[in-house]
Amino acid sequence: MTDARLTINAPHVIHESIDGEVVVINLENGNYYSLRGSGAEIWALLQAQQAVAKDAFADRIAQSYDGARDEVAAAVGDFLDELTAEGLLVSTDSFTDDAALLLAEPLGTAFERPVLEKYTDMQDLVLLDPVHEVDQQGWPQQRPSTAASASAP
Repeated sequence: MTDARLTINAPHVIHESIDGEVVVINLENGNYYSLRGSGAEIWALLQAQQAVAKDAFADRIAQSYDGARDEVAAAVGDFLDELTAEGLLVSTDSFTDDAALLLAEPLGTAFERPVLEKYTDMQDLVLLDPVHEVDQQGWPQQRPSTAASASAP
């Protein structure tokens, strides 16, 4: 069985890092999430890669923390599964050389299990906001049918 390759579900998922916390918004369902500590560190590494092989990524992260390597790798694997279940990560056919995941220095001395904090209180507002309909052309844009009727005499 091949190792599942995962990537951030862009453009449906946006994120911002603020003072060691990562705020992630799923524009498809309106949920937003908070990642701190090892969760924020793992997200930053996911963001730096085109795609990661789940098991190899979890093992590589486990190498950079103090603690039982199997337990850390299992916790990271569970975290990646949770991110996938929430639609923040998706499977991909893209390939990234896992050797490119270089950890210049250990992420931390003691591993703290990553936690995904989920918030649903602003779903309606997030889903109403037209900014999530932005593509590479930017925003605002006229819809194709509106643009065609506006140019007609």
